[in-house]
Parts: sequence; C-alpha cells; structure tokens
Amino acid sequence: MSEPESDEDLVTRAQAGEKAAFERLVQKYYEVVVTAAYTVLANVDAAKDCAQDALMEAAQNLAKLRDKNKFDRWIYGIARNKAKYYLQRQHLHSEAMKVKTDESRRLKPVASPSEQLSKNEQLDSIRRALSEVPEIYREVLVLKYIDQRSHEDIARLLDISLAAVDKRLMRGKAMLRESLGRWKGEN
Repeated sequence: MSEPESDEDLVTRAQAGEKAAFERLVQKYYEVVVTAAYTVLANVDAAKDCAQDALMEAAQNLAKLRDKNKFDRWIYGIARNKAKYYLQRQHLHSEAMKVKTDESRRLKPVASPSEQLSKNEQLDSIRRALSEVPEIYREVLVLKYIDQRSHEDIARLLDISLAAVDKRLMRGKAMLRESLGRWKGEN
C-alpha cells in the first residue's frame, strides 16, 4: 500500500503541468471548497457553482502559490472570496439567506403527510434561524455540524486558534438557540 500523496507533492506536480495531480487536489478538497462558499452564500446550489469558479481560479493561479503545504487554506480563501464577490455581483444577499437546500431527498420517509409537513417546518425554522447567525459564527457551525470537521481542522482551515474555534462555536450555538426561539415563537 502506498503512502498518501502530500499536498506539497500534488501541488508541485500540478504546477509542472500534471493534470492528474490537480484533479487529485480537486477530489481531496472539493467538499472544503463547497463548504467555504456555503458559509457565505447559505445556499447549496450557489455554493456548488461558486466552488467550480473557485477551482478554475485556483487552476489558473496555482503557479502563484508559494507555500505548497497550505493549499487547503489557499483554496478555502479563494472559495470564500469568490462567494463574497458572487453576493456583491448578483445582489443576492437577501435571497442567499433563504437557504434553498434540498434536504428533502435526504429525509427518511415519514408515516404521514402531516408528519412530513411538520418535519419540513422544523427544517425551515432551522434554516431561517441559521441565516440570522452572523457569518463568523455560522461558518464554524457549518464546518462542525454539517461538514463534520474536527476543531483542529476548523482552526487550520480558518487560520485561527483552537480557543477561537471553541469561542465561536459556543457563541454561534447560543445565537442559533436564540434565533430558533424567535422562530418557534412565531409558529
């Protein structure tokens, strides 16, 4: 069994023109790129579109990457910047906050239409509540609870300390609970 390829090795080979090496980096970091865009856009489809643009930009600018061991941070930053630009260019901020994810395909069938309606209302409440959480906190919540990343991964991706990750998670969860309380109060 061969050892996993390091980012440094893959970037070096990709910079030398080896397409397969860049394709391996794309496979390795696609979800990270989508997550980075999602934390800004709060829309899965828009995040996937933005991720494609970010990966194309990364391919075009790979020669500019100096620290090959930091490819994950570099690509994460490109995706976030693309997502912010996407919002500005399209004036989609208010629509992006409506989070139009297609969780219904991932839901297990429920016994009755009324139970399904109740579950959909719960998901809508969670999406709306999450959209009210400021981006700095929403980002760590999404990375932790949707993308299932460890605190160490989050700290490395965002280039912040573990203490900052913990603090943002704690504050983000508190804000989400408060926001959920407001949405439940309206029902």
